[in-house]
Amino acid sequence: MPGLIGSQGVRPGALNMNRVFRALRYRTEQAQLVTYHRPAIYKTDDYGVPSGTVGSNELLLPDLPAIIRPAITADYSKERYGNNIIGAARVYTPNITTIKNYTNFDQDNNTDFNEIEGWDRLITNYRTIYSVATSGTTGWTSGSADYAFTSDGESVTATMGADYDGSFYFTTSAVNTLEADRLRFKIKASTGSCTFTNFIAYNGGTQDTDYATTYAPASLTSIPTGTWLTVDVPWITGTVDDGTSIFESGTRYATTVTSGSSYDYEADLRDLEFNISGTADGDAIYLKEVEFYKSISWHVHSLKDMTDGYIIFNCIRTSGRSDAKRRAYD
Repeated sequence: MPGLIGSQGVRPGALNMNRVFRALRYRTEQAQLVTYHRPAIYKTDDYGVPSGTVGSNELLLPDLPAIIRPAITADYSKERYGNNIIGAARVYTPNITTIKNYTNFDQDNNTDFNEIEGWDRLITNYRTIYSVATSGTTGWTSGSADYAFTSDGESVTATMGADYDGSFYFTTSAVNTLEADRLRFKIKASTGSCTFTNFIAYNGGTQDTDYATTYAPASLTSIPTGTWLTVDVPWITGTVDDGTSIFESGTRYATTVTSGSSYDYEADLRDLEFNISGTADGDAIYLKEVEFYKSISWHVHSLKDMTDGYIIFNCIRTSGRSDAKRRAYD
């Protein structure tokens, strides 16, 4: 698709956005699957004061196709207490009808989503800090359950043995993940009766709960079998008071995030553990594209164009962090 998207934007004429996205994805990192985020909306009282009651849950919906055309990726403006990293980009997405055909965005499944609005976020992978290997079985070990591991070169398969209710994990030598602020992976199961209990990242200690950050999705009682479930959650200091979200087929599973008493995000990553409840010997869990990454959040500032084929949003990056100062101060 050379020339379809130039410096002046999309050229006039018919445009199949999905076809453009597929073509560009193999040629440039400008075509990405981004995570759409809208914070929870709180109800207000008669005077317009937030009541503390959630009227619309947080939306955290991965795998939205988008083409990112940065005008400025990062402009390091000096602020009183450090750098304010700002930027601007033009973001192309499919039209709203196409978006609503994606499972998590389908209003039959997810009544909280209507359309992409001002100051909603599009979260992109700026840089992968550490990728957990799933192209082989090296590093994968059974924990409190009996698992056997195989790989097809892309995903790793953990097959349950006689003890099928428990954990398995990936162990690595000490890896510096300080720059990462999100954790992402894809998971599915061989049977719909597998329950996702939690997943845990250990920093500075091996299999020690004092050094753990634990994500526990409530009531995720059926890991999908036919399609991959994409999990994309914040991973910064290890504690998020309001927790986070995992969406599967438009349904939100509130996910608590807790840290051990000795957790230190400056410490090196040692283990990533998955706790699954199965129902029978031979049940299998599949994992791929497991990564800790540094993100950029593009906030929707205005709508430039909307046609039958695509939508163009003008987006800004309002703030960022200086990793050099973060290392120095903490």
